[in-house]
Amino acid sequence: MSTFLTKTYKTLRPWTSLVNGHIYDFKIKSAYGSYFIGENNNKIIDFTSGQMVANLGHNNSNINKIMKKSIDNGLLYSPYAFLTESREKLSKKLIDISGINNGKVFYCSGGGESNESASYFAKSFFNETSRKNKIITFEKSFHGASSYYASYISGDDRMAPRRDMYKNNKLENAIMKNPTVKDGGKSSLEQIENIFKTYHNEIAAILIEGSSGTMGCYIYPDGYYESLVKLAKQHNILVIVDEVMSGFGRTGKMFAYQHYSTKPDMVTMAKGITNGLIPMGAVILSDELSQQFKSNNVINGLTYSGHNFACDVANACIDEYQKDDSNILNNVTNNELILINRLKNLSSLYPSLITSFRGKGLLYCIEFKSHEIANAIADNLLKNNVYIFARRNFLFISPPLIITPSELENTLEKIKISIFSYFLSSKQT
Repeated sequence: MSTFLTKTYKTLRPWTSLVNGHIYDFKIKSAYGSYFIGENNNKIIDFTSGQMVANLGHNNSNINKIMKKSIDNGLLYSPYAFLTESREKLSKKLIDISGINNGKVFYCSGGGESNESASYFAKSFFNETSRKNKIITFEKSFHGASSYYASYISGDDRMAPRRDMYKNNKLENAIMKNPTVKDGGKSSLEQIENIFKTYHNEIAAILIEGSSGTMGCYIYPDGYYESLVKLAKQHNILVIVDEVMSGFGRTGKMFAYQHYSTKPDMVTMAKGITNGLIPMGAVILSDELSQQFKSNNVINGLTYSGHNFACDVANACIDEYQKDDSNILNNVTNNELILINRLKNLSSLYPSLITSFRGKGLLYCIEFKSHEIANAIADNLLKNNVYIFARRNFLFISPPLIITPSELENTLEKIKISIFSYFLSSKQT
């Protein structure tokens, strides 16, 4: 139910204005598993994990127990100068999961801060005062909007006015071209190699998504990721992988880059690290990068860095991801097969509405021919108790990783019916 607001609200909500926008003007009062509970006690399936956050679903009893225990302990916040068991325990878990041997972890409050911090670490590695201090990204990428700098390094064209404030001579137009499956990423790699050859003395790092998210779920062709990392290494350019959305099982691996054979210099993360239960982000730095801080201070201060309660929650979440009896990663892989078959069918049935679909694991989008189609279908689905995230002409499918095959099938059937309904109404007009 897209609505033009007539009520007066006290809250500014992200990505919309006070008087209009595609937002939902109703309340949710509780949640469990893969469902929100609306104010009329209706069960609404959460088919995009909130905002690609609640990977483990809502109201997990095991995590709740740890949260209550942490609250009762009373040590919810501690200054970062103190060591805490939960923080060091979490750092070890993240380093072990990442496979980045002897790495170090820096904590933030969210994804945008994580990417901004990683950019700082890359620049400081080459000495911030040198020319080699630029971070470049893909043309269709998103790396945060919580600050002007995070906005600048995103390829999202909504951030173009902010990027104008950070003009950096000819390199401002040196943004990496997205790969296409059609040519195996060849033209993208050729363009990027050209950039590296021309500007390698100015580029500190490339910031890429482990698996593309809200800019369109673009995928890396076979061998592309490894070739890109090899090119970066040849030109002494660091590789930062943004796993804010694609991390913690979302693509069938704990981190999406683990589908490939090479490791990055830094990994950024947020969202699924605490299942959205409390804000938290982190950066894992390789041993080589962290060595610069053996005697030099980290000149990056955050009041809530390594927040103790957040660390307790994150530890509990990682335990859930790794439980032998949960098979969460296998669930993602098996459900992806269902998803692909269903989306192939939809794409063949409605070529006049659907341009394409793509993704990895349980991070997919359907690309429609217009944003009006995507929004109309999302609105219709909500009337049928399905919450799905629509942005531009994309409809995103990223349910909790715990979703059952039957829940997935039932919801995909509702999507099919909604698309059919739109198809009929468009024919009548």
